[in-house]
Amino acid sequence: MEIFCRLLFGHLLADFTFQTNFIADWKRRRFTGLLFHVFLHPVFYLALTWPYLGETWRVYGPVALNGWVCVALITLVHFIEDWFRVLAISRGANDNTFFYFWDQFVHLVAMWFLAPVNGYPLVNDWPILGILFVVVTHCATVTIWFIEKDIYGKEFPETEEKYISILQRLVVWLSFFLPHPWWIFILLFVLISFFRHVWTRRVDFSWASVIMGNSIAVICGIFSRFVLNFHF
Repeated sequence: MEIFCRLLFGHLLADFTFQTNFIADWKRRRFTGLLFHVFLHPVFYLALTWPYLGETWRVYGPVALNGWVCVALITLVHFIEDWFRVLAISRGANDNTFFYFWDQFVHLVAMWFLAPVNGYPLVNDWPILGILFVVVTHCATVTIWFIEKDIYGKEFPETEEKYISILQRLVVWLSFFLPHPWWIFILLFVLISFFRHVWTRRVDFSWASVIMGNSIAVICGIFSRFVLNFHF
């Protein structure tokens, strides 16, 4: 699981944290943009799995695949899936929540079947915490937007709205790292304050966004305490 978690962390960094609005638009308009986005992924994969690249990750029949080959194959699958998605959207397919989750599912399956899931037990906390960080910040932003777009026809959030919501979720998540009982008071203060601002329209977020965003942050916070062996 160690290598799979490192690959997943790298995937989330390249697909969310470092996929800016400009890159997301560029990859849909130009083939060079698609290539730039796709080949950003192996940069993170190689950096995060460097100590293991020379070892055999998977064996399928008589074929043994080392880390270099597996990273190349994961990148190839990512390219094919993203190219298919871009072409489908350009030909009129609806880029909805289902298509978004399908795209992520394909990437996860490729990593699952090419990473040595059983051979490398999880020995470090930081890959999981890195995954949770991206999920709480940029991944949650995109996921919530797709859902709201399909339900309400919402446009992608402006920069101020986007980063205020990211910061709020991040504070909620980080509050779970505090020792007991301080994390409970910090969490309640942040949630009550944010809900009050939304209620008075000082921060113009939909209630769906507030509920989904804070639910994601709280779930990730609870899981983080479990990973770090904290006790409530």
